[in-house]
Amino acid sequence: MIRSLFALVTLVALVTPLAAAAPSKPPRPQPPARPASPAPSAAAAAGANAPASFDLGVWTVHASSLDANFKSGDFSTPNKIVMTRAGGDVSADRANGNYKKQMLYLNGHVVMHDTQGSAQSLAGGAPAREPSPSTLTADRAEIDGAAKVYKAIGNVHYVQADTVVDANTGTLDDAAHTLLLQGAVHITEGARSMNAQRVLYNTAAGTAHADGNVTMQFPGELHRQLATPRPLKIPKNALTEPAASSSP
Repeated sequence: MIRSLFALVTLVALVTPLAAAAPSKPPRPQPPARPASPAPSAAAAAGANAPASFDLGVWTVHASSLDANFKSGDFSTPNKIVMTRAGGDVSADRANGNYKKQMLYLNGHVVMHDTQGSAQSLAGGAPAREPSPSTLTADRAEIDGAAKVYKAIGNVHYVQADTVVDANTGTLDDAAHTLLLQGAVHITEGARSMNAQRVLYNTAAGTAHADGNVTMQFPGELHRQLATPRPLKIPKNALTEPAASSSP
């Protein structure tokens, strides 16, 4: 989850080059009008209506439409947006934000795939592992690029190898090196699992603090063995042996 949330920050850079698209030179004179061309073929018409795609930085953006205000920095994609790059992709029903303020909001069925995944352990007690592909899904995602705060909101679900994390929200504060999971947090790593209402993970130190109805389950069963009591040996003496009766 740490790496997936980290990857969200690069989305802020997507819209920055849009400012360069603003016209800076007067339009050139148009050539004389040409005779009308024949009606386009069905294949050409289908191509004209195909979703647009363009490259911004390391990302290739696929969207049917994009609205931007070069003066204010506001932008939006009212329809589904898909962004791909080497090592992963992100999709959402729509997106909006402000590239000047480095704010980005992904709304509706946010899905992020990362082929590198995370090598960190959140449940504790497990050694660091090699990175592997991961998937993060949420209802929404909010990114503050200036503050380096990235938040996944609503039905947060993260899967990487045998690690599964569920929570209502997940907030990564890169400046403070913390990952905060809140609301019905459930973390499973193999046979280990933990439930809590709140888990604060330090991404630099690798330590975690959980509170709120915390329960943990470890692999294996705890077998309790009770020692078998041994018979007591009481030495014979005047106190333990009855007195010999005298003969008449």
